[in-house]
Amino acid sequence: MNLFLISNIQSHIFASKNKREMATFVFNDETKKNSHGFYLLNAGGKFERFNENPVMLNNHDLAQLTGRWLNLRVEGSQLLAEPEFDDGDPEAIKLKGKVDRGYLRGASPGIVILAAEYRENPVTKDTDIYVTEWELFEGSTVSVPSNAGAITLKVYDSNRCIVNDSNVKCHVEDIIKLSISSTTNLIDKKMNEIQLTAEALVALGITKSADEAAISAAIVRLKAKVDTAETNLEKLEKKAREEHETRVTEMVNLAIKEGRITADKKDAFVKLGIADFETTKTTIEAIPVKQSLAANVKPIQGQGIPKDRENWTLLQWMKNDMPGLRQLQVDTPDLYEQIKKK
Repeated sequence: MNLFLISNIQSHIFASKNKREMATFVFNDETKKNSHGFYLLNAGGKFERFNENPVMLNNHDLAQLTGRWLNLRVEGSQLLAEPEFDDGDPEAIKLKGKVDRGYLRGASPGIVILAAEYRENPVTKDTDIYVTEWELFEGSTVSVPSNAGAITLKVYDSNRCIVNDSNVKCHVEDIIKLSISSTTNLIDKKMNEIQLTAEALVALGITKSADEAAISAAIVRLKAKVDTAETNLEKLEKKAREEHETRVTEMVNLAIKEGRITADKKDAFVKLGIADFETTKTTIEAIPVKQSLAANVKPIQGQGIPKDRENWTLLQWMKNDMPGLRQLQVDTPDLYEQIKKK
């Protein structure tokens, strides 16, 4: 095998190995607070324009274009990409060598912040700044970290000019204030644009020309009326419940007195009556009234006791018709005395 072929094979193996071992750089880790004091949320990133021209700079120097970024993507909490160095640029080749030898592993996104807000940190429970909307302007290889995920981070203003590191926090806070102010103004504008219907004007007792103060006062008055109506309704409902329970209890007590049901069934029938009065009333009325045997006593030959009970003892009377026995005691004491002697 000649030396030229061996050289080509070795070069091919070396190139393939480098391709297989292409370094992956971390642009951002949204779980880490950067040196500027805020969190950068990957979901808020806009990458469309960057992907059209994914320039790779060195230390955010626009004069040092060293290549481009490939395969920009989000994996878990990290924003990742692979570098492709310009092999026609001597400085880029030097940087590639540092990357290949493991001396340069840092990347940094250059971003334009579009929106940010204060949020409670789910881990520390502190209030922190979160950048919720931003655009990736460029990506750089760097050597000094800003957080444990992305090595550094540069902020550009709306004119694509780098914001001095000492002013970044103020810049972000100004964006938050502007966002809050815009939101408040929008809400105020929407409130002022509210148009009340004719029905609403009648309900509020105002005219179409009423100003904000008049509308507010009318709403307060309406609220007071509603509160009063609800209170009165609660009182009426309570009174109706009490009257209903009284009616049910009286019906059940009468059923017990008439012997339709026994006293130990009172609570059950009261509960049923409260739930469904008419059904309970029908059920009770279907139960026959217990007749007193004394009520059926017809005097026979002056004895006053039916023949089928002439031989009843006192115990039999007490067991079968105690109310009738008492009635005999009142109406015919002589018969009662005769029964006692049996």
